[in-house]
Amino acid sequence: MVIIGVLAGTAIPVYIGMGPSIRLSGATRQIMGDLMWARMRAISENNDYVITFGSAGPDLSNNTYTIYDDNDGDFDSAGVETSELVKSVVIPDTYKQTGYGYVPGIKKTDNVTPLTGDPVTFSSGGVSKPIWFKFYPTGRSNISGTIYIITDKDLANNYKGRMRAISVLSFTGRIKIWHYDQAIVEWK
Repeated sequence: MVIIGVLAGTAIPVYIGMGPSIRLSGATRQIMGDLMWARMRAISENNDYVITFGSAGPDLSNNTYTIYDDNDGDFDSAGVETSELVKSVVIPDTYKQTGYGYVPGIKKTDNVTPLTGDPVTFSSGGVSKPIWFKFYPTGRSNISGTIYIITDKDLANNYKGRMRAISVLSFTGRIKIWHYDQAIVEWK
C-alpha cells in the first residue's frame, strides 16, 4: 500500500502539470485534422470548402471555427449560408482554457517577421465577415495564413514554451503544425 501511495503521490502532480500541454496538442491536432478533412472534401466533391474563424468584425474571442461546403461557389459574394454549414467547433468546449492567441513579442512562423495583430492571419474577412479562407477543388487555398494557439494560463503568464501554430500555404494547400521552441527562440 505504501508503494502504491508513493507512486500515486508522484504521478498525479506530474499528470496535472502535463494537462495544459495535452489540451494544447489536442486542440492543435483537431484543427489540423478538420482542415485536412475540408481540403480532402473539396478535392473529392470538386467544389470549394470555406473555413471561417470567430465571428464578423472579425472577433476571435469566442475561439470558434466553422467549415462550410460552398456548393454554389458564392461565398465571396453571399457570405455565410447556414444551409452550407458542415461543422462548427468551439475550441474550449473540448480543450478547456485553450484558444487563439500568442505571447506578444514573438515572430511569425517564418522566424523573421514580428507577429502583430490577430492570432489568425488569413487576410480575408473584413467588417461584415469573419476571418476566412477556402480550399479549391485542386487542394490549393485561396490565401496563405497561420492560426496561433495558446492556453489561457500561458497567455496570462507570458509563457512561450507551449505555443502552437498551424499554417496553410496557398500555392500547395499544405497544412503544417509548428511548435515554439523557447530554448532557441523560434518556431520549429
